[in-house]
Amino acid sequence: MTKLRRVAGLLLVTAALAACSGEPDLDLAVRTAVAGGDVTVEYTLTNRSGTPVVVYDGGWTDPQQPGWSRGPVEVSVRDDGMIEFAKRVIHPCQTPDTSDCGGARVPTVRIRGSVLEPGASRSDTFRVPLQTEPDHPASAKRTPISLAGQEVVFCIGFAEVTDDNPSAADGLYPPDSPQTVRCGEPFRVP
Repeated sequence: MTKLRRVAGLLLVTAALAACSGEPDLDLAVRTAVAGGDVTVEYTLTNRSGTPVVVYDGGWTDPQQPGWSRGPVEVSVRDDGMIEFAKRVIHPCQTPDTSDCGGARVPTVRIRGSVLEPGASRSDTFRVPLQTEPDHPASAKRTPISLAGQEVVFCIGFAEVTDDNPSAADGLYPPDSPQTVRCGEPFRVP
């Protein structure tokens, strides 16, 4: 085998591996505006990949506490000061401030997710009051903040459906589920 053939063969194998190991191709279009006393976010998520994905867009529930739920949008103050509106896995036990976890317990909460098939799109709109209480970090809870003058960004979490990460029949996923996060462009609230 010539050196040229070996190099060409290695390039083909590398390209095939890269095609199989990439994250799903999802487009996120976000429009953010202020309406009345709220920040309004409209978004469309489009699955351009060839595989279904689970989108973590339904908020939290706890099968051991019937009737308890939270979300589907969580407000998080990032370390850089940006305010994130999230439909994704952000669980207190996955952040540096674990004061809401009660120590090393295993959380029973689950996030609701729904499957987005290849070629499909999903749109939604939600509002967050200009005066709001962050969900994260735990140290910021019960401390109202004003979004006026702040930069905000919308992020959504998803994971490719695979044999190792199948979709859940009940649509509920544990907080340590695999996740890729896609964010829109930041918006400065007037």
